[in-house]
Amino acid sequence: MNLAKELEIAKTIARMAASVCQNIQEELVVKAEKTGREPVTIADYASQAIIGHALAANFSDDAVLSEERSEEYMLLLSNEQRLQVQRFVTDALGGYVFEDDICVWLDFGKQKQEQRTWVIDPIDGTKGFLGQRHYCIAIGLLIDGEPVLGTLASPGFFSDEHNPPQDIGALTFASRGEGAYIEALGGGKPVPIRVSAINDPLRATMLTSFESAHTDMTFMDRVERALGRKRGAPRRRLDSQDKHAMVATGMGEVYMRLVPDSNFREKMWDHAAGCAVVTEAGGRVTDVHGQPLDFTTGTRMTNNRGVLVTNGYLHDAILAAVASSDI
Repeated sequence: MNLAKELEIAKTIARMAASVCQNIQEELVVKAEKTGREPVTIADYASQAIIGHALAANFSDDAVLSEERSEEYMLLLSNEQRLQVQRFVTDALGGYVFEDDICVWLDFGKQKQEQRTWVIDPIDGTKGFLGQRHYCIAIGLLIDGEPVLGTLASPGFFSDEHNPPQDIGALTFASRGEGAYIEALGGGKPVPIRVSAINDPLRATMLTSFESAHTDMTFMDRVERALGRKRGAPRRRLDSQDKHAMVATGMGEVYMRLVPDSNFREKMWDHAAGCAVVTEAGGRVTDVHGQPLDFTTGTRMTNNRGVLVTNGYLHDAILAAVASSDI
């Protein structure tokens, strides 16, 4: 399966979208110190418009799954907010962009059901974006319902490191059969990545969502006790599919997400790109019952409960601990 063109385009537009998000964050969050969701709303639509523009130009027959739509854009954003989106997209693309263009790109591929489907999260980790923590632009490709390509552009990848590298940010990416890689977000030599070989649950770093509403922490505690892990065992909280990237790079061994609401089902765009990257890096991804993730059910994974991402060596032990912990 040759996806070289798709991967290069996905990397390029992920970088472009990340750059726009950084500009919006700097102008509206850091300098203006605006509160509320306005900055991330503007960034969400600007990022998706840029991605939709590139996909429409290069893969006009493909379908797209993503959250933002032109109807909500026109209905929910004020005139001033839409003008800001236009300004940022115009600057990124280097030519004047009309409001109608934005709407077309937001809706590109939405009404289609095709063998090839791009799964987009224009900003994964909205609270991380506003809090200047971890967030990423996630672009995945499904072929016949299988995640075969993933790109994660993460401006905040090293945001909580004690000594972050000079070039803040990372791009992690993979395509089926070609391995997984990381490079500086601003560009550079790609470096192959591989999951860690840790097979002792007591030594594993558990990655969890930063927001407590996104993960049932009481259940997590029960799972850790079933594994024999003590208080103070390695655990790291962060936003977005950066958690997938960290498992893929060996910076963590286990990411488990189980929302407290038993009726909640995961959204496709929160996992498709990260799943492709982790799998190519040698890891394993299932739901918390050990079932493969089913990406054929529309916008939500209705056949799965929660998500478990590991380096593979620990997967069966985590599943056994989950089974004994009464979901």
